[in-house]
Amino acid sequence: MAANPEKTEIINMAISVLREGKTSSAGQFYDDITDAEFADYTTITGSGTQGKQRAVFQYEKNFKEVLRDMKPEFARQFADLNEEILINKEIANWLYLFELPTDFFNIVAQVSEDDRTVKYDKQVMTFDSYAHVVVGTDNQSWKCKVAHTAADANKPTTGVDYLTNWELFNTDPLFGATWVSGWAYKTSQDGKLLATSNYSNSDGDSAYIQYIPYVQAGINDKPEFYPDEFKRAFAVRLASALTKDVEKQNGLLARYNNYEKSQAFDTEDKDRFKGNIVPNQNIITARRTLVVK
Repeated sequence: MAANPEKTEIINMAISVLREGKTSSAGQFYDDITDAEFADYTTITGSGTQGKQRAVFQYEKNFKEVLRDMKPEFARQFADLNEEILINKEIANWLYLFELPTDFFNIVAQVSEDDRTVKYDKQVMTFDSYAHVVVGTDNQSWKCKVAHTAADANKPTTGVDYLTNWELFNTDPLFGATWVSGWAYKTSQDGKLLATSNYSNSDGDSAYIQYIPYVQAGINDKPEFYPDEFKRAFAVRLASALTKDVEKQNGLLARYNNYEKSQAFDTEDKDRFKGNIVPNQNIITARRTLVVK
């Protein structure tokens, strides 16, 4: 597989940071790190490859930390979430709960789709072993017990197979959301959900969010789209993870923190990276297809 020159450049920038002030040429530069190696650092084998393996191992971990810290403008997208859901878990004092996009990494804000300067209180909540709860045609709340895609045959309580997929949760319909044909209903699911007390999309029936997506080899995993300021901050953060000198590490983290404070901003702040936004990449208008896991 061909080398990935953009990611390799980031690693070489980190090595350059580590070599600052040194009279020796310690620290090997690389020109041949491939996509396959970035996807799985254990594929890097052979004598003298420990440094390369360590650099690739630290790459994704530290990149995610920089994304989380800075929430840079170029990495943001918008999403109109799906219909409200209810689950068999407490959600504190929030009124609504929504599935997040499948590539969700970190929240920036819940905003109004019509006026993105308007924000709403929200919380990304982490649940374990949660299950969807819906209202059946008998006006009772039913909990999903087998992950499935909703169809007339499994609709509670008129579907011929509904008892295979659902069990009674509560006789009160307030505990269930509207059953939706084609929805991927889940049981014993772990993950993050958005809790809010406001709808904010244009249709007035869902939440609209600005968030940071991440999947390996996705749009935010392509350094050719990163502003130079972000690359420098990332390289310093990566260098701090590669050094074995504690004093050097602390100094690099302090340097990175200065980058973070100067680069990080919220949507009210000036649009520093406006010229670096990739056209048609930071807006998602289509609702997401949810996948049963």
